Amino acid sequence: MSLTIAIPTYNRNNIFRANLEKLLPQVTEECRIIIYDNCSDIAVKDSITDLLNSYSNIDISIVTNPHNVGMTANILKCFENCSDPWLWVLGDDDEVAEGAVERILSDIKRHKEVHFMTYAWDEDSFKNRKNEVVTKGIDEFIETFETFGAVLFLSTSVYNMNKVVSGMSFAHFFQSSYAPHLVMLFMSLGDEGECVYSENQIVKNKADDTPDHLKWDQIFIYQLTLLLRLPLKPKTIGKLRKRLEQLTSVWSIYHFIFTLTFIEYEKGVTNKPIVFYGEIVRSFFYLDRRLTTRIAIFFGHFVIRYPFLFRRIFSIIYKISKGKEFKPDTNLRI
Repeated sequence: MSLTIAIPTYNRNNIFRANLEKLLPQVTEECRIIIYDNCSDIAVKDSITDLLNSYSNIDISIVTNPHNVGMTANILKCFENCSDPWLWVLGDDDEVAEGAVERILSDIKRHKEVHFMTYAWDEDSFKNRKNEVVTKGIDEFIETFETFGAVLFLSTSVYNMNKVVSGMSFAHFFQSSYAPHLVMLFMSLGDEGECVYSENQIVKNKADDTPDHLKWDQIFIYQLTLLLRLPLKPKTIGKLRKRLEQLTSVWSIYHFIFTLTFIEYEKGVTNKPIVFYGEIVRSFFYLDRRLTTRIAIFFGHFVIRYPFLFRRIFSIIYKISKGKEFKPDTNLRI
């Protein structure tokens, strides 16, 4: 076996089944599939029994956690239990592109010594990657990705386990960063480790089609600043910080304030999420030094403390700009 395709999943049985049906015809004898069911309400194996029977020639196994261990811990299981040289961790709601497995198998044969390969998936990566690029060392890797999302998106990446396994302990320690897979990579690259940026596509991001209640809560995204605590060289931390600063424009303070304004609370609750707001501002939005952001942060403390004064006007603004009513749950997820 050359490649393990690991699929962590939780309560997305129908979506997962549809995507698995598209993956299975591509799988060859060089691959195995391991499904990590994070204690779904309906066991995943019960949802795909017929597929397992139809593709009995493929090495497929299911690991069912007795308890929900959380998203990042389930992802780390994919790395821990990989016995093959290469690992592709595939999200359960991501659709496999045509010829994806064949492309990966071809690339890992051409790039036997690289740590990591990442494939194009969004507008920025398709626009900027005209040809394959190979980077050397962690600094060059950090400088090369288009946006943080380009490498944070798990399903677009393939890992050389022999190269990255040295960072496993750090990945466990920093799993609350929301990016243990990147921690493992960062801690293994050093000055010489090579990575491949491919212009090709292996998955189609279908996150927008996933029902809101099955998407991950945005609160986890703000944990990414924990990456700045990694024991890397000061120069590297500086480069990493600059890339994280860019995220404050994507996940803006305005969106954060707007979302917290509409959260529902128990009757009689006072103080609202003012403590929570302060924590996120100190841990994430401190990176954004623009004057407009500083003013918005100051104003936000008042809005979050007295949300009932602002809900109506915010609703009107949202309807005018988006053409639909604001639904809090939709905006509490990613």
